[in-house]
Amino acid sequence: MDDSNQHLKHLLKQTDIAFKALMREPASRLLNEQYEKAKLELDSYTASLKHTLNQRHQRQRQR
Repeated sequence: MDDSNQHLKHLLKQTDIAFKALMREPASRLLNEQYEKAKLELDSYTASLKHTLNQRHQRQRQR
């Protein structure tokens, strides 16, 4: 789980950096694309983590 936490922290940091850059230049198409990409990566990863945790929970309930 430690690797998962580190990856999550990395994605959060990347999203935060992209957001702050976009706020400095809100009309920038490139920065908007970078922010959207960072958000998508973060959302995908958190959805994957949620799915994994739900599977573990289901397995524990079946025991």
